[in-house]
Amino acid sequence: MKLQIIPQPKEFVGKTTDGQYKALVYPAQIKCIVKEWDKATAAFQIYSNKVHNIDLIEGTKGIELIKDASLTSGSYKIDCDKNIKLTASDIEGIQLGFSTLLQIMEKSDGGMMIPDVTISDYSESSYRGLLVDLARKWHPYEYLFDYVDLCYLYKINRLQLHFTDDQSYTLPCNTYPLLPTEDRHYTKDQISQLVEYANARGVILVPELEVPGHSAKFLSAYPEIFGNNGIICAEEKVFEALDKMYGELCDMFPYSPYIHIGGDEAAISNWDNCKGCTAYMNDNNIKSIDDLYTNFVVRVTNIIFKHGRTPIVWEGFSKHGNDKISKDVIVIGWESYYQHPKDLLESGFQVINASWKPLYIVTPNTMWSPAEILDWSIYGWQHFWEKSLAYPNGIQVEPTDKVIGGMMCAWGDGLISYDSNDHASKDEFALVRERIPALSEKTWNINSVRDKEEFLQSYKNINEFLGKMKSN
Repeated sequence: MKLQIIPQPKEFVGKTTDGQYKALVYPAQIKCIVKEWDKATAAFQIYSNKVHNIDLIEGTKGIELIKDASLTSGSYKIDCDKNIKLTASDIEGIQLGFSTLLQIMEKSDGGMMIPDVTISDYSESSYRGLLVDLARKWHPYEYLFDYVDLCYLYKINRLQLHFTDDQSYTLPCNTYPLLPTEDRHYTKDQISQLVEYANARGVILVPELEVPGHSAKFLSAYPEIFGNNGIICAEEKVFEALDKMYGELCDMFPYSPYIHIGGDEAAISNWDNCKGCTAYMNDNNIKSIDDLYTNFVVRVTNIIFKHGRTPIVWEGFSKHGNDKISKDVIVIGWESYYQHPKDLLESGFQVINASWKPLYIVTPNTMWSPAEILDWSIYGWQHFWEKSLAYPNGIQVEPTDKVIGGMMCAWGDGLISYDSNDHASKDEFALVRERIPALSEKTWNINSVRDKEEFLQSYKNINEFLGKMKSN
């Protein structure tokens, strides 16, 4: 058997002959005595059946799950003797081990077989992310589950869902029922099903409710609260409303430790023409519109903290506001226009690298190849836009644990040109599925120099599993 795994494990030991490992055959059985791993085990059994036609039943002769507190969180080991031992200290490690097993196992006449190897593995990045823009173009509900499957297969542990933008508000909202866009929002039952599905597969959903820009639906539905001047106003009544909305959002996503508040590309100059904003500035001794923007970010991130979650925000506020924003706020560095990544890091923020180039996909015309992503590093930012600080030669920062990972972003700006929602979503998914394995490799193994031809062959084989993993 060949050993084809994406991302490549840190350590795998076994004897090969002409690149082939001996195949070990086991009954199709699995044993789990750790109750908190039951849902993860059930999900793995479903995938094993769909992908390999292996119907894993409870038993002691096949896969045995072992809890070992001495292993670090998120790490796992796979070794084979009388049975296949998958060892981890926590649910995260077990989920990642399941992903590896799914990639290397095959059906046999005796039940199942895997290569005769011992694997020890862990990720070098805690944040391995994918963003999907659900607001600019409606995504049929089933595609959300397909993205969870994709993340599961390639160990992408954060799936950010961009639910709101100028084009639509795709969340349900009991607090302000005029906000959800007619025929373009998911129901609470649908959100609940997706949340449980992702949780059982170890994929953390990161819901994004964007403010104060990209917010036309707020303004058209409730101008008496949010204003009608091209940007959500900065006033007490707005923060009171957002407190209720983010509270409802937290209730919908009970397993999500992160809430994304947006925070980029806001037309803050429009606040100059807002009487309520002027009064708020006077009441709070705020001297400039730029300072008001920093204050807005502080107020909204504090709302998220109040609800017991960690806020994430786009790089969209200026450097001179860095000292006022909590360093527990995570910042996504994407455009290197509003701030230099080094300034964010030196100010003490944890940063996620979502460099426009090569990590953005704007279907159908803008994207970079998997090979270019394999040449990227979480410590590097690039851009083709001449106004970006990363143009033309890029930005490289010194290795630091403040850069906690990387994220690929699939934006829907170009999808608006499609007549069919299904066609648009299908084309986008095809581009993402071809590129996300490279992001996985470069966030799991930061200094990976994996042979590109070997990587491509592994991708071709593993990629076939996705069509079989579909939830419907």
